[in-house]
Amino acid sequence: MPVSEPFSPLQREVYDIVYASQEAGIDAIKPGVRFADLHLICMRVLAEGLAELGVLPGSAEEAMEPDSMFYRRWTLHSFGHMLGIDVHDCAAARPDAYHEGELSAGDVLTVEPGLYFQPDDNLVPAELRGMGIRLEDDFLVTAEGPVVLSADLPRQAEEVETWLAAQRAAGPRPP
Repeated sequence: MPVSEPFSPLQREVYDIVYASQEAGIDAIKPGVRFADLHLICMRVLAEGLAELGVLPGSAEEAMEPDSMFYRRWTLHSFGHMLGIDVHDCAAARPDAYHEGELSAGDVLTVEPGLYFQPDDNLVPAELRGMGIRLEDDFLVTAEGPVVLSADLPRQAEEVETWLAAQRAAGPRPP
């Protein structure tokens, strides 16, 4: 949610980068896709966005190299995780059933990329410091494509602003 109403131009720009990352991940969800590849798809979009913001010291390609991965300074976590009996149903999973595995029909997972700029990070412009954006939605993997389990929530920046304005106009809810 934007702290201000509506998003500031820079908040919107970062939100749109994270949204594009999430959309790229969602578009790739189907049985047979490797979990690790889904991660790389989302991270590549974040790295490209960081390069466009002028944050990366080089290109997105250079930042994505396994011996660099400089973009990770601002991502802090993977693109998402499996859901099941436990919210993070992956902690005790065998690598071949999770990080090194493939998605299967019936799997449920989150797609929740994010960018986080620490308040004291002198490697980013001052206007980015202290900003963090994560978009999280839940999906069921099917042969026909992903089913959005959190479809009733606003996702695009304009939808979030409209929803927030309606919530603020309605006033506080009784306890």
